[in-house]
Amino acid sequence: MILITVTDVQEVQESRGRFLITVKLSTGQHEEVRTFTVFRYFLKNPVFCGMPPAIGDFLGAEKFEALEFAEECSAAAVKAVSFLAFGDNTARKLGDKLRQKGFSREAAAEAVRFCVEKRYINEEEQLRRLMEQLCERKKYGLRRIRQEIFNKGFSDDAVKSVFEETAAALDFDAAVTERVKKLGADAFSTPEKKKKHVSALLRYGFSMDEINRALKAVQMDTVDDFEEDL
Repeated sequence: MILITVTDVQEVQESRGRFLITVKLSTGQHEEVRTFTVFRYFLKNPVFCGMPPAIGDFLGAEKFEALEFAEECSAAAVKAVSFLAFGDNTARKLGDKLRQKGFSREAAAEAVRFCVEKRYINEEEQLRRLMEQLCERKKYGLRRIRQEIFNKGFSDDAVKSVFEETAAALDFDAAVTERVKKLGADAFSTPEKKKKHVSALLRYGFSMDEINRALKAVQMDTVDDFEEDL
């Protein structure tokens, strides 16, 4: 039988709820000391009720396993925040990255939930910013932006919340017109060239109406009855 005793509990200064919890595991013949680094947030498990154990407490198997899991979740949360410091991540992408780093699915999910609740992840804000960047900087059309959003793994709730409103405020005509201007008149000087470059514009996500308005804006012949498999 292993006797597990809490020998020290310290709150890390200026850590906003991070604890160092030291326990001694004793079989009578052998002793081992382990120190766990745990956020209070992950002690919400019913066996702890949001509070760290006290010095002198004896931990049964259930509480010890909960403490081990809380430590894994805490480590996953630290790694998650470090990922977010380097750039935006959706909740799904962040969870994938944590699992790739060796965290269990359950610990990764808890760490992502922590980041969402603490507002380290705000998918609605990320989505608006991404859509604006894709249109204004990369000069993508709506269909290409929709595909990029899908690839990034934004939640359905975030997409429903902001997609339509943000799309309505973006100037896709300006984006495609700038692409046409950069291509220049020679890119549309023959039917073959025109087909090639219109196909490319379609792959960038623009509609035929938008492409034709852009061609007209730069005083080029518009395209009629054009079809392309995308």
